[in-house]
Amino acid sequence: MGELGVWSLAGRPPIGAHAKFCGQSKLVIRAEMGSAGTIVVVPHDYVPESQTVSEGGQEYAAEPDVVPSTTTTNNAADVYGNLVQAGNIHGGVHLYLSDKLAAADAAIQAPRAEEPRYTVGGGGPVWGRIFQQAVRDLAEHGVTLGDPVSDADPIGPGVAQHFRAPGHQAGWVLCAQPRHQPVAVAEEIWQALCEQGSGAPDGDAVGALGFPAGVAAVTNVVDRDVPAVPLTGGRWGRGRLVRDPVSGGRGWQWAPDPVASTTTSAATRNWTGSPTPPQLRARVLAILPFADADSARITPDRMAAVLPSLAFSALAGFTTNLSRRRGGELPAGVWRPGANGNASDRLSHTCKITGPDGELALSAEVMMTLPPTSRSSAVVTCAEVRVENFDAWAKALRDPVSDLLWSVDDLVEFFVAAWDTATELLPQLIDGVENGSSTRVRWGGVPQVELSIGAESRHDQPTGEQLVLADVLDLDPLGPSDRRDQLTGLFVSVPSVPGLEADSRRRVLRSVLVEMAHRFGFMQVREDTF
Repeated sequence: MGELGVWSLAGRPPIGAHAKFCGQSKLVIRAEMGSAGTIVVVPHDYVPESQTVSEGGQEYAAEPDVVPSTTTTNNAADVYGNLVQAGNIHGGVHLYLSDKLAAADAAIQAPRAEEPRYTVGGGGPVWGRIFQQAVRDLAEHGVTLGDPVSDADPIGPGVAQHFRAPGHQAGWVLCAQPRHQPVAVAEEIWQALCEQGSGAPDGDAVGALGFPAGVAAVTNVVDRDVPAVPLTGGRWGRGRLVRDPVSGGRGWQWAPDPVASTTTSAATRNWTGSPTPPQLRARVLAILPFADADSARITPDRMAAVLPSLAFSALAGFTTNLSRRRGGELPAGVWRPGANGNASDRLSHTCKITGPDGELALSAEVMMTLPPTSRSSAVVTCAEVRVENFDAWAKALRDPVSDLLWSVDDLVEFFVAAWDTATELLPQLIDGVENGSSTRVRWGGVPQVELSIGAESRHDQPTGEQLVLADVLDLDPLGPSDRRDQLTGLFVSVPSVPGLEADSRRRVLRSVLVEMAHRFGFMQVREDTF
């Protein structure tokens, strides 16, 4: 018997399946329409050994050398069934070939050596050579990734391929993006990256955060013991994975790099629409896009736990010291509901300091909005201090020993205190935030902290009587600027997450204030200015 031909069947039986005649014997090939299977094609010269057929008491031997006289082609695709049989033999006696076909099928299904399912850099021609060279380079330095268990699939800003070595539970991920060398990342780090970015609205975690950063000349290795992982290429800008101090370093947190800008947000002017504006307004506003912010609510229990601490907050301490440094004792100890609304999705509490005639001199206020009141998907918090009227403040101090203009030191200390209040204290009003540590570790966007100070005047005041920044803040330590006489305010924004230690926050603040000063023309400013 010659080799059996095989057609793979998916759907209809193939057009051109043959029914062959050997003498008066007809080999019928039948296939099931609409189902998957295998069609075994018997050569036209095949005759089973030692087979006879009988009719009317006479036996007939099958003739192997009879040339087929007719060939019927299944062009109409109307042959059905999975049976191969010899039919219409000498008056209708059937000869079944099932044993032969079963043996042929067993031979076809027998295990055979297979090519590896995945290859290094497989899945596309672009990254094959690059990944293969990277694997060789790593092996030369004693790093063995194991066997690929996936293709080099597009993900985020580039491609990534998973590897695992036999006998090892933890594997590696080799990733690369255009114009960067590949990076081998421990699977534990890769999983942390995907988890920390899982709050991205489009679900593309790696696209939001980016890949671990590589180096220029060689394939970088990020093993599971590193303390921090710089990230690059993500839509959310440069950032890093850092060990979570709350978990003792066992978990990870994502944090953006503090790259300063002077771009305002939709929330920048929140709570500034008073018809009687203060003469000086200093504020820190935090935009916190928690991934589950839509479910956040301010509750009575949280208010009862958090609001009493306002009298002892960093913001209250700064406000008290602001007068104390000028020879007066005007404590910011009494806080009451403010004019900007209090409900389950908003909060306003304020402390007011008045002069002897009852005129408002200073005020400090904390504000907060949650979606949808915040008109965004983020929680927005704000801590600010206002000099409502410098003359009233002078009367309240009775005999001030120094100029009432804010100094640069006042400004720095305000930003330190208000940053702490806006990012650490106020978020505790939301369920799931305790002691400044948020269990809402997934971000739906980049958290931002905005710092500003400005001089304000009524819109109906004559132009010559409207205040400029130099009227309320001593700008001399910042040096010259060709915009000094026109400036009414300073503003800077920086990406930052809650939970910064005090020293880290002050260090970031100094670098951010340098950038702010340069953006507004004070080019002689250095970090030691602050």
